Amino acid sequence: MLYHPGILSLHPSNIPTDGHPIQVLPVGWGPGDMPIADLCALLRLAHWIQPRRIFEFGTYRGVTTSNLAANVDARIVTLDLSRESAGDLAEYSRSERELVLPEDEIGSAFRHGNRDGRIQQLFADSRSFNYQPFHKTMDLVLIDACHLYDYVVSDSQNAFELLGEKGAILWHDFGNLLDVNRAVKHLSRKYPIFHLEGTWLALYLRGISFDELSNDNSPGPATA
Repeated sequence: MLYHPGILSLHPSNIPTDGHPIQVLPVGWGPGDMPIADLCALLRLAHWIQPRRIFEFGTYRGVTTSNLAANVDARIVTLDLSRESAGDLAEYSRSERELVLPEDEIGSAFRHGNRDGRIQQLFADSRSFNYQPFHKTMDLVLIDACHLYDYVVSDSQNAFELLGEKGAILWHDFGNLLDVNRAVKHLSRKYPIFHLEGTWLALYLRGISFDELSNDNSPGPATA
């Protein structure tokens, strides 16, 4: 978790702040939800870049989704695979199968609070979903769906297509799960990717400069 060859390191405190406090909703946490430290780092980044449109791979209960909606005025598209349409999940590990919820449980944390309709919920397998209508429209993409290597690579390829001229991609469970580590390290051969120290998050920026950051490990502008 502390050192990954080929991955640069960045402390979340070096992400610029917009001066507004982060709001963490009292929605309750359970297995499969993003840890508080990771969520706070994600929200700090969201406060900095102020995304207008967010795409989330992996809704689960919607804890991360609801916190993003509470902190930035963005439209959020969140995609997940329901148990009803998942088939036998033979390629999934036991731990991954346990994270596939029935459709009525996916997004339960935000379902009754989405009165303004800013959260658009989609159900599909992320490897076969048609992303074309969303290409180049997103300012922030979060990859936190199936953590198997092939899925992480596929979701990442689609994330780069979804991202507009300026924005960020975040991978959750980097430093925690081997397949996520392997996929992100493979991508780092082509893209400048940072590990947010003390979290299970990896970060890629497009069209945003790190000139404001004081981290000794920062390489200067990180755009691609």
